[in-house]
Order: sequence, then C-alpha cells, then structure tokens
Amino acid sequence: MPEELVTALKDADLTGKIVRPFTTHEGSGLGSIPNQLETICPGASITEGLAIMGSSVNSSKSRVEDWI
Repeated sequence: MPEELVTALKDADLTGKIVRPFTTHEGSGLGSIPNQLETICPGASITEGLAIMGSSVNSSKSRVEDWI
C-alpha cells in the first residue's frame, strides 16, 4: 500500500466506518492490504476486497459493478 495512503488513513477516524479495499496488480492480489488496514484503521469494518489484474482492467467493469 502506498505510504501516502497509510499516512492519510492513520490520520482519519474511521471508527464505525466500512473500508472496502481494492487494487490493481500484476500477480500479488490484495497481498497484505487487508491486514494492514485492520492495523491502521482500528474500529473500522474491513470488507472483502477486490483485486484486479492490471492487464485485465479494461474488461473488468462487470466485476467492479458486482463488487460494489
């Protein structure tokens, strides 16, 4: 996860909020992002994330819509 995002999330009070992780990748999937979010967003509910291969982004509209 980009350090800038980590910093922004640490500064936000997300208690009682829902956090829905998503990313593009080329093989790593969500990696450790869900675990990182649980650590840096105490009190937030971390839902199942969505990881889309960067090479298939252009054909992933329906996956994103289903996930939302």
